[in-house]
Amino acid sequence: MTLAGGGTPDSAHSSSLEDFFENGTVGLHLVGKDGTILRANRADYEPLGYTAEEYVGRNIAEFHADEATIGDILERLSRGESLDKYHARLKARDGSIRHVLISSNVCFNSGEFINTRCFTIDVTEKLAAEEALRETKERLAATYEGVLAGIAEADEHGWFLRVNEAFCQISGYSREELLKRRLFDLTHPDDLAEERRQYGRQVEGEIDRYATEKRYVRADGQIIWVEVSSSTVRKPDRRFGYGVRMVQDVTARKEAENRQKLLVDELNHRVKNTLATVQALATQTARRCTSAAEFRTRFEPRLLALSAAHDRLTRRNWEGASLSEIAREELGAHAAPGRTLKHEGPDVMLSPRASLSLSMALHELATNAVKHGALSVPGGRVDLRWEVERKGPFPCSVKLSWAESGGPPPRTDVTKGFGSRLLRVTAEELKGTMDTDLCQEGYRWSLSFPLTRPQGAA
Repeated sequence: MTLAGGGTPDSAHSSSLEDFFENGTVGLHLVGKDGTILRANRADYEPLGYTAEEYVGRNIAEFHADEATIGDILERLSRGESLDKYHARLKARDGSIRHVLISSNVCFNSGEFINTRCFTIDVTEKLAAEEALRETKERLAATYEGVLAGIAEADEHGWFLRVNEAFCQISGYSREELLKRRLFDLTHPDDLAEERRQYGRQVEGEIDRYATEKRYVRADGQIIWVEVSSSTVRKPDRRFGYGVRMVQDVTARKEAENRQKLLVDELNHRVKNTLATVQALATQTARRCTSAAEFRTRFEPRLLALSAAHDRLTRRNWEGASLSEIAREELGAHAAPGRTLKHEGPDVMLSPRASLSLSMALHELATNAVKHGALSVPGGRVDLRWEVERKGPFPCSVKLSWAESGGPPPRTDVTKGFGSRLLRVTAEELKGTMDTDLCQEGYRWSLSFPLTRPQGAA
């Protein structure tokens, strides 16, 4: 039989096989019993950077990067075994390494080894891509677990699908416990309705993300504030896939916010009270003054005494002041040669309001003693003593006495001035009782007032 063009069927078949061998996209080579490459196609040697002349006729072991690998391949084939996608590493002409999968078997003729037929598929780029993907996944996993913020993934019903370690730490639950719960199970009851509404809108596609501050109930029952950012990951058909939630514990930045608000409110309150006190001091002082100079002489010391009382409270962050400290500083401000000022009593803490009131009272008593009382003459003496009554381990009341001696007899009008009015106001503010005595030895004043917690903690 003759084909068009003058060929025979056998020659046409041979021509097709030759074309298939030479131009196939899969690497093909034949290897003799001694390992010599008998024949190879372009897809086999060109990826390695060789020409046919550089490749064919050489021993196949020369192109393998791992001696043990080629040894194992040749041993298996010599036993008549077949190889299916056997991984090997080949050395390219430029020194680089190419990864291939080898499928091979042996051609026998009457039991005699003729050659091996090998198909090689270059998977270098595929393995590189897989390695890059693996490294990316590992980095993402490390980032996911290592990030300080809590990360959680939840399905459309709120069931947790995945959580990181930080989220476990924030919630107090283990990973296994969380994967059996929904995000709503952690939400404080007072915030639950709003959380359901927001997440429902996200699942329905009304919104892609939302951020909120809410409370969590931890596994140990502790209530904490968290800042939550929730975003949507969609399926290829654009339907809701799952929600990714970033969670930060903001209990401390929240407590600080509340403290700041309390401090601002307290500051406003103190400023108003201070201004009212200054106004009262100015008004009461002015009533008994006949000139601006006299007003200044009387008013400035009182204003300075108020300032000193504020300084004492500021040193203790306005938590109160000790009675010993008040007595020492107020009496010390009037000390001079020839004057004796003594104070004695157990230490006790007073509230800011009680501290201010008692500071102003002691200032007026000392000022009056310097102007008209025992401290107005050499050898004059003032004794300030107090006792503390206790109820169990806690101080419950203070009894304080002021006694002057060694000076002129007390003036009979001492109970009519600004100072006496201030002493009465002090007793009222402290919810206490006071008594005065104009005995021949000198002016006497006593005050008893109750202590309420947190007063009394020295």
